[in-house]
Amino acid sequence: MKKLQIGIIGGAGYTAGELIRLLLNHPKANINFIYSTSNAGNKIYKVHQDLIGSTDLEFSSKINPKVDVLFLCLGHGNSKAFLENNS
Repeated sequence: MKKLQIGIIGGAGYTAGELIRLLLNHPKANINFIYSTSNAGNKIYKVHQDLIGSTDLEFSSKINPKVDVLFLCLGHGNSKAFLENNS
């Protein structure tokens, strides 16, 4: 069975860290990208230290619009503004 391709916007916060941890262990999910403007190019575990040894993924400055599921993990009230500016 094909794994769902997952994108995460706002990957540096606590909510995103917990989501990443769950998705890394999900048998039907593949994290396609984790978007963060302030951490682009850095390893995920540099911000989410509980993930050291779990992944070599890096934060991205690019968004892949062809994912199956997109999670918005932005601060309160920022998701709507993000969608309006990136639609």
